[in-house]
Amino acid sequence: MTTPAPDAQVVFVGYNAAYLRAIDGSVPSGSVVVIEEPDIIRKRELQDAAGRFDCLDRIVPADYQQSAGALDLAAELSAARPVAAVVPGLEYAVPAAAALAEKLGLPGATGTAAQALRDKVRLREVSAAGGVRNPRWREVHGPADILDFADGGAVVVKPANRQASVGVQLLDSVDATTAAQAWERTSSAAEYEQVPDRPLAWRFLAEERLHGPEYSVEALVRQGEIVFENVTAKTVVPGPYPVELGHLLPAPLDEDIQSAFAAAIRALVAATGFETGILHAEWILTESGPTLVECAGRCPGDYLIDLIDLAYGTRIRLTLIDLLAGRPVDLPRSARQTSAIRFLAAEPGTVSEVSGVDSARRLPGVQVAEVDVQAGQEVRPWASSWDRAGHVIATGPDAHTTRRRVLDADAAIRIATD
Repeated sequence: MTTPAPDAQVVFVGYNAAYLRAIDGSVPSGSVVVIEEPDIIRKRELQDAAGRFDCLDRIVPADYQQSAGALDLAAELSAARPVAAVVPGLEYAVPAAAALAEKLGLPGATGTAAQALRDKVRLREVSAAGGVRNPRWREVHGPADILDFADGGAVVVKPANRQASVGVQLLDSVDATTAAQAWERTSSAAEYEQVPDRPLAWRFLAEERLHGPEYSVEALVRQGEIVFENVTAKTVVPGPYPVELGHLLPAPLDEDIQSAFAAAIRALVAATGFETGILHAEWILTESGPTLVECAGRCPGDYLIDLIDLAYGTRIRLTLIDLLAGRPVDLPRSARQTSAIRFLAAEPGTVSEVSGVDSARRLPGVQVAEVDVQAGQEVRPWASSWDRAGHVIATGPDAHTTRRRVLDADAAIRIATD
């Protein structure tokens, strides 16, 4: 693993504090430039963010979400200092990062692949054409389309180009009333701090409701070849909103299922034409095999990168920079332990007390125990990833031990609400 030369810079499209925190001190001082939407800089109060990290030189305001505005910075950025790599910092930045990398002649996803990864309608089309198993699906434009597609059965209604499970709903059955309600909730889903104020175009899907255990595959890809892969077992909350409750990796799978996931992710890379970067593909394991739910072309959320680093002894965020800079990387083929995360829940209401955090941190194998709410704050029912109240992370020698440890840590923490 190498780091950028002192006279080169790494450009991030989208401000990701967790990423910057993880690489701070491991890359040269002032070697990172972040491109961020002016509205998001204002909403998230990022005007002084350059002072928060030694590696961060500055934040450059520019439109990039559903916009080519960031491309106008290519000449200015490369004239100031050589650009070593362009990294997508956030989900909505994937197309802009790929386009900027292409314009600068640097490795990246490619513009075509990035557009498919940001639009599930396009992803369904190209992946199915490449032999990847998909559910039955249809783009929808209103309640009538949902009702017609469902035809009395169970369906999933979701935005085609949003993030973090925002607007995703699982419907056990559909009539005119539930179709209208689902359309209203999905089409009106909002993310105030994550998107600019200008109008953006959103698309929507109805899909066949699949049943089976859920997994994700995290893969590092160089010039179309997978150089690292991991399979994660995930748990989602029951009910209409499939928000992730926990992850365990590497997933305990038999050899045949492991091979099926390996074949599926390679078929997906080939179908999308993805070149270089990181993929986070989500699947449901049906009786027919892995079936694609969706795929992202940036570092996954939910602390999955931290879990991978704990299990494999890697530093994936630094490795991704090396890949996108065209430098060689050395990655392990197998994990040396297992890791897991469990997200904390509480009854909806006003938080009155938080207890047990220190006790959880003292439990065997517990690496992290963090609560994101405090007394006086509101806890909402889970409708997206933004509604979770905190998390615990644990490691262990095997999946059974690690699962028990993370559940014990979860049970030790109590978030009381009124």
